[in-house]
Amino acid sequence: MTKVDIALTLLASSALLSRTALAQPTVAANGIRNSASYALPGLPNAGVAQGSIFVIFGQNLGPAKIVEVSSFPLPTSAGLAGTSIQISVNGTNVFAIMLYTLETQVAAVLPSTTPIGTGTVTVTYNGQTSAPAPITVVKSTFGIFAVNQSGSGPGVLQNVNSQTDRPFNSPSESAQPGQVMILWGTGIGPVTGDMPQVRCRAICPT
Repeated sequence: MTKVDIALTLLASSALLSRTALAQPTVAANGIRNSASYALPGLPNAGVAQGSIFVIFGQNLGPAKIVEVSSFPLPTSAGLAGTSIQISVNGTNVFAIMLYTLETQVAAVLPSTTPIGTGTVTVTYNGQTSAPAPITVVKSTFGIFAVNQSGSGPGVLQNVNSQTDRPFNSPSESAQPGQVMILWGTGIGPVTGDMPQVRCRAICPT
């Protein structure tokens, strides 16, 4: 192989890598869901509630390795590791509050100020923006987090035995009559205040 051949090969490889790095994000069909229930459009508990955590599935949405938020305030328009999410409903545009980003999945909080109704979502990663994907925003639609993290099977419930003993409910460790339990979920409804500053998002009733 001559020097010219080597140079052309390297140039072609560089161009291919550049195209891959700048690939446009793609939101999967029915890829916008409540992060707990994963309810599909058309089901009674479908839609994304104001103030709730939601996920977006697709391709080229973020980096190859997951990046999670690590400090407050949580990022919005500035994005997380190059990823930002914009929602447009009834003429109002808002940026989602980022929680984590990955090539095939991103998660964020829908601002409580997002209008109720149908609209669109776009995901931007490294300067490339996806085609608009449909979203239905509702006031509330509660979803329970699942143990398998896929929206099916046993839910994430803890039996409160004491302040320091709170095992997950299971067939071998079930709750007793009258016992207090903790249920993990999202989608109860909107909240007030500066949402990017909220520090109990994972367990607050939202």
